Amino acid sequence: MSSDQARATVQSLVDLAVAQLPHAYDGEKNWKRTKKIWAGVRIRRDGVQLKTHRRWRDVRQGLQTRYHIQFPGERSAPRPVNATVRSVTPTEGGPEQHAGWMIECDLATPLDFSARIERWNLGVQWYSVEVRGHAKIRLTLSGRLSSYPDYSVLPPAIVIDPNVTSASLHLDELHVDRISKVGGEVAEKWGEMAEKIVNEVLIDDINEKLHAKLNKAIDKKRDDLRFSASDWMSALTAMDQ
Repeated sequence: MSSDQARATVQSLVDLAVAQLPHAYDGEKNWKRTKKIWAGVRIRRDGVQLKTHRRWRDVRQGLQTRYHIQFPGERSAPRPVNATVRSVTPTEGGPEQHAGWMIECDLATPLDFSARIERWNLGVQWYSVEVRGHAKIRLTLSGRLSSYPDYSVLPPAIVIDPNVTSASLHLDELHVDRISKVGGEVAEKWGEMAEKIVNEVLIDDINEKLHAKLNKAIDKKRDDLRFSASDWMSALTAMDQ
């Protein structure tokens, strides 16, 4: 298989994977995080003795965010993801790896988002706002794709083995459509702060664990990446009949 043929094949696999993406995703960072603080001393009498007991309580503390991200349009609509396979390079196998292809690709998409942002200081809420808007994000992805026969069954099954080697999410554009409970200069200031919050709370938080999360998601689908030759031939026979 030539590099162009491999790139076309991988492009088809990426397009198929994009079609399986969930319409929406909910997440949070530090939501309802608490800090233990001293809440005084309880004094009680035990006979002629006075006994004391320190009391503590948990209070909410810090910047806390809960967010909802979704593709624009109806849930049943095609995902508006522009996926481009930039390169597919053959690689040799080794003692623990099969020969395969190193793949580099970019995925870009618009997203709608809403986020509840709260600031707490030792149980006192300084502010709570909801930000709604839309953004364009871009995912740069590198990985390795190999396949090999599984001879534990006859005829042997074909196993597809993908592995993400690096992944990075980038915020290309961000537009704030609405900010609740604020107006005037405060709303304008929040509009300026929104991009910083999205980068620090969402993008940086996701990027910190993105590589591991993608490989973990792949591991959950390993059974779907194993193709039985006998099932495939049975399906062809049924079609002929």
